[in-house]
Amino acid sequence: MKKFLKGLLPLALAATMFAGCAGGSQGTAEGGETTGTETSGETIKIGTIYAMSGDKAAIGENILRGIDFAVEEINKQGGINGRMLEVVRGDHAGDAATGRSEAERLITQEHVDVMMGCHMSTVTEVVAQVCQQYGVPMITAISTLDKLSDEEHAAYDYFFRLCPLNSIYVEDMLKYLKDSSQQTGEEIKTVAIFTDKAAIGQELIRCVNLFADQYGLEVVGEVDYSGGAADLSAQVLALKQLNPDAILCDSYVNDAVLFVNTLKEQNYKPKMIVAKANGFTDPSFITQLGSAANGVASVVEFNSDLTNGAEINKEFKEVYGVDMNGHSAESYTVVWLFKAAIEKAGSTDGEAVKKALAELVIDGAFDGGRNIILPYSKIDFVDEYDLAGSKHYRDNTSASVAIAQIQDGAWKTVWPFEFSSSQIAFPAPLE
Repeated sequence: MKKFLKGLLPLALAATMFAGCAGGSQGTAEGGETTGTETSGETIKIGTIYAMSGDKAAIGENILRGIDFAVEEINKQGGINGRMLEVVRGDHAGDAATGRSEAERLITQEHVDVMMGCHMSTVTEVVAQVCQQYGVPMITAISTLDKLSDEEHAAYDYFFRLCPLNSIYVEDMLKYLKDSSQQTGEEIKTVAIFTDKAAIGQELIRCVNLFADQYGLEVVGEVDYSGGAADLSAQVLALKQLNPDAILCDSYVNDAVLFVNTLKEQNYKPKMIVAKANGFTDPSFITQLGSAANGVASVVEFNSDLTNGAEINKEFKEVYGVDMNGHSAESYTVVWLFKAAIEKAGSTDGEAVKKALAELVIDGAFDGGRNIILPYSKIDFVDEYDLAGSKHYRDNTSASVAIAQIQDGAWKTVWPFEFSSSQIAFPAPLE
């Protein structure tokens, strides 16, 4: 990767010279001053690269709802400095190579000003490379793979991350298991991991093993599968034989649904199931499973019973017929972040917007917009910081998560206890 960056950065520096043409309508004069060529009649183009086809399309659809909702809000208020926002969609269909070509298309043919994507960290990484090459600012709302912001990616200074890192998600999952005994009266001592063989799963395994000893937990087994599985019977049988106190999991939505259905078929009811969001929090998860989903818990970046998001969730549900979840709430928030950065920059010039994002601090609420609707009250992108002994760059270090559990067919926040009004259903009924 370092050798790649050495070759990439000269391209990025050269590309920045014409980023005003490829990535927006704003020219840049010598010395970095904007030339003032933008006009109020031009739209500001937000490029989005998510799965719109294939087995990840349900996730992409949900994310795009959050983006569209924010764009409509902002445009109703007059846009940004009199310019309307326009969303230009790309479809990576779950494939990194397709994501790269879509990023090239959106930048060089559609001339997007900024980029959002991609919910699969492996796709996000290659799209970030393209954005760096062309000098187009990019924020990932959702991609959690720790390495996206590590030392190997330090030079990707057009790339920013809103969401918590995998290690933060997983540590909070373990904190929840440790704290749960305060309500359940039963201490969780052993865990098994059930997950996809892909990068998301390997990150879950890595992070659980990183923190398990710290929280007094024994990992009794790791059971994985290939994404898009047609049958998970062998994996569920393996988990049943391990008989852990809790199962920790991470899957895309179709696999998550198949997992719970297979538990039901084999009459296996683990005491606790805690997911790292992803497909388990997709709106179609409960719709497809019905009462069988009751008792499944998950990390959430947003939930409808969080007090700071109740109002917007009500409006969102009136439009789309489903509750906002972490994916749609985070993508919604990124649109507002770009609004704030473009206003601060005074243009859509890539270098100026990048600098504005690096200096941006949102404390409590966006100017002219909503309160931060996520389970924290501050957003800023820290240039450099240490995490578990490694340096990371341009992450929102204020990001945190909660734990919600499906009860009576709806997600109820159950942890941290001071932010929840619902009790943990234990053991998980799964019916």
